[in-house]
Amino acid sequence: MSTRTALRSVDRARRKHTRALTKWIFNRIGHSPYLEPARLPASEVKRILVVRNNKRIGNMYFMLPFVREVQATYPDAQVDLMVLSEGQASVFQHLGLNNVLVSKFAFASAWSFLRTLFRTRQQVYDLLYMPHSSSSDTLICAFLNARNKVAFWGEETESVFPHAVRAEPESPHAALSALTLLRDRGRNAHHAHHVDHTMVFSEAEIRAGMEVVRSLRGDARRCLAYFRGARGAKVISNPDWIEIRSRFDEAVKESGEGPVRWVEILSPDISAPLVEGTQTYQSADLRQLGTVLRSMDLFICADTGPLHLADAANARCVGLYNITNPLHYGCLNAHSINVTDIDSLDASAIVSGLLID
Repeated sequence: MSTRTALRSVDRARRKHTRALTKWIFNRIGHSPYLEPARLPASEVKRILVVRNNKRIGNMYFMLPFVREVQATYPDAQVDLMVLSEGQASVFQHLGLNNVLVSKFAFASAWSFLRTLFRTRQQVYDLLYMPHSSSSDTLICAFLNARNKVAFWGEETESVFPHAVRAEPESPHAALSALTLLRDRGRNAHHAHHVDHTMVFSEAEIRAGMEVVRSLRGDARRCLAYFRGARGAKVISNPDWIEIRSRFDEAVKESGEGPVRWVEILSPDISAPLVEGTQTYQSADLRQLGTVLRSMDLFICADTGPLHLADAANARCVGLYNITNPLHYGCLNAHSINVTDIDSLDASAIVSGLLID
């Protein structure tokens, strides 16, 4: 068991054994003087805050459908969003949000967090959403002021969210489950299939990404990229990656779409390519990386952050799900494919479906 997995197990045990104390704390601080007994009509909602503090960057891409649907549901309201870091805030650029607040919720940045919290508390929102259950977000929401506070109902948190939704998520997907909170505002499970889950890039960003890929492609007809990084059991072995490359090489050759230029996406954890001589690309700027991936002919990746970035950037993706379920975490693009049986991966069918117009 890895250290990270062990720490998560300890954290789950901690939450279980401190549940009663947590409920008592929420009951003590969760009574805002501005809370109203009933839900406001949509016409009265002018200021909205969505709170999502989570360390995993992939979860920020999964927030895009909910943020977009809140904007569509309340077109006359100003929508603020609170996230954990500046890098996460960049995911939501050009979406037309009124403000993206960066909480920096961590012990090392406690003073910065408290300044942001007290500054935000001065604003009385008409509506506050906590789309995903979290003890830290519940604590933050309890301290903030709003006339309505909405989350999924929970026994521990009902004092903080008196307008909680007592319903199970209508979709199992992490990017769509929170849409149930908007059901009584005219949103439903059928509409979820048409929700926009993509980031918005400027024309300059898109052109820059295309230029990078043009340079990497050289004289090859097709440019395919892959990323080997993942956490724990989601890691795909190097021999499997060699086999995946081989299958796509053969499939592209048979289709007449070749030759192929492979590009391996590197990271701080993977600093050298799997195959010597392979072109590489690395960028700490996730928006720049997103525009590069969307300009590739295909991006192959396990269930990890870069895959969800690529999906949100509207790239052609092949998501490899060796232990996780694509019903929960799969790519949402119509021109992406989620693969659960990697041993039976049909590269020819993927090339035919995604690369040949």
